[in-house]
Amino acid sequence: MSDSDPADERADDTADVMTLNATRVGSAAVVTVTGELDLLTARELMKTVDETLHWPDLTGVVVDLTAVSFLGSSGLGTLAELATRTTAPSGGEGYRPRPSAPVPPLRLVAPPDNSAVVRPWETMNLQQILPLYPDLDSALQSF
Repeated sequence: MSDSDPADERADDTADVMTLNATRVGSAAVVTVTGELDLLTARELMKTVDETLHWPDLTGVVVDLTAVSFLGSSGLGTLAELATRTTAPSGGEGYRPRPSAPVPPLRLVAPPDNSAVVRPWETMNLQQILPLYPDLDSALQSF
C-alpha cells in the first residue's frame, strides 16, 4: 500500500506542463509561457507566436519566459528560429512560411535569476541573436 495520494501524483504530473497566454498590451502582443518548453511543447509555442504575428497593427511581439521552469534544446531551437524569422529580411529560405507583411520584431523576457532559461540561453550564445530582457516593461519599451 502506498502512502501517497493519487491526486498528489496527478498534480505532480501536470505541475510543469506548458501553458500559453497571448494578450495585447497596447500595440504589442505578449505571449506568456509557463512551465516546460521542450520537445513536447515547442511546436505549440511556434504556432501561438505565428498566430500573433498576424494580429493587425503590431509594433512587436514579446515572449515572456519568466515562469518557464525548464528550457530544453527543442525550446531553444524554436526561440532561435523565431528570432531569426523576425530579424531576417522576408522572402528568405526557411521551413516555415512567412507572413507577406513586414514581421514585427520579437523580444524575449527572462529575469536574470531564472537559471532554467538564462543558463541554456547563455551556454548556446543565443544572446548574440536575441538578447533577453529582464522584465516585461523593458521589453515593451524597446519597441
